Amino acid sequence: MKKFVLSLLAVMVVFQLGLTQDDPVKAMKKAARDLGAYNLDPENNKDKLEEARELIDYAAQAEETKGLFKTWQTRGEVYAAPVFKEVSALSLSQGAEKPVTWEYALIAAESYAKALELAQKKFEKRDALKGLKDVTGWLNYFGNLMINHQDYEAAYHILDKVLYYDQFLRENGGDPALATPEDVNNTKFIVAYTAMLSGDIDRAKHLFMELYEAGYDDPGVYANLFQMLLDEDEEKAVEILEEGRKKYPEDTEILFAEINYYIQQENYDVLKEKLAEAIEREPDNPSVYTALGNVYMNLFNQEYAANGDSELARQYFDEARKYFEKAIELNPQQYDAIYSLGSLYYNKAVEIIKKMNALGLSKEDQKKYDEYGKQVDELFAKALPYFQQAESINPGDRNTLIALKEIYARQNNFELSNEFKQRLETVEAGGQIEKSYFGQ
Repeated sequence: MKKFVLSLLAVMVVFQLGLTQDDPVKAMKKAARDLGAYNLDPENNKDKLEEARELIDYAAQAEETKGLFKTWQTRGEVYAAPVFKEVSALSLSQGAEKPVTWEYALIAAESYAKALELAQKKFEKRDALKGLKDVTGWLNYFGNLMINHQDYEAAYHILDKVLYYDQFLRENGGDPALATPEDVNNTKFIVAYTAMLSGDIDRAKHLFMELYEAGYDDPGVYANLFQMLLDEDEEKAVEILEEGRKKYPEDTEILFAEINYYIQQENYDVLKEKLAEAIEREPDNPSVYTALGNVYMNLFNQEYAANGDSELARQYFDEARKYFEKAIELNPQQYDAIYSLGSLYYNKAVEIIKKMNALGLSKEDQKKYDEYGKQVDELFAKALPYFQQAESINPGDRNTLIALKEIYARQNNFELSNEFKQRLETVEAGGQIEKSYFGQ
């Protein structure tokens, strides 16, 4: 008999909840009472908070109550309750865990903003402003914690709302969540960066432009805005980059933005200067030496194709080799430098092969043909160890496989030439090379 009574009581509770939800005003009031019960004893009344959320969400959608200040103020308080609890816990743990109630915080902020729009009495406006300021402050805390935990997409969505609600508070006579103009700009800078990392380039560009126009003191504004404007307004982009260069002459981020630009432009004369400067700034960075080696390799290729084995071509060749070797010295696994050094010898051999193919059948031409052939063999022999090492690091690189196939064919090692021919065919068909040949 006792079990039957308990079951009946459970049915009556569910039925009562259903009746309450049929009346949005009662649902709103019941949500407020449930919240009060939760606030008195959060540990033992977690179910009350869950029920309050269901009831107030119902009231927020109902025609009778969705236009009432009380509905939205209560909704803000209901969703803010677990956020406040987590903020307190995270403060004690010094942010050791990622926030989990940040979406509730966004709902709370949205609700307080709606309540503020509907407020008619002074105390209503005061309560809505206070609630919104508190939640926006918590959102700011959560957003910065997300950055610490490297969740940049969540940080972007959270902190972008902090900017929005800070402005909303100011426009409605409330105390701002971001106390000073400097705080606002610092937050804009973080939002711009996290927007960029999250793929929202338009938002990032908009914020970086605002910071640029405000004279925000950070070289990243100039370097990133340059990259974002380059395709749509190259003249403006270069103007911003040059302005940043004058303002921050020692900054490597702007320097490398310049280097990447001149690489795209294939402006090797300027690149030599910029990369030499970069080496002075970062003498232990192998990538800079590799980049400068590639500049000289391109200059060598141009000079050799035009004027053959001239003094200038030899000078460019030696400079390229020197910088590639320095990069490998700094990092023996620097793939780009290893591959490029092999390419330096290989490309020179290819240019000589072009000369061989242009020779006639006279004895003098045949003599030159043999001399050129020896040079090609020597250059391929020098290139081979670098391509072997490159293949051991990146076995699926198409250009490395081509070079190995051709070198082994030149050396009459058709077994290995066919091996790399097959691997090349696999890559070109969209397949993957699972295991390196030389890394076995």
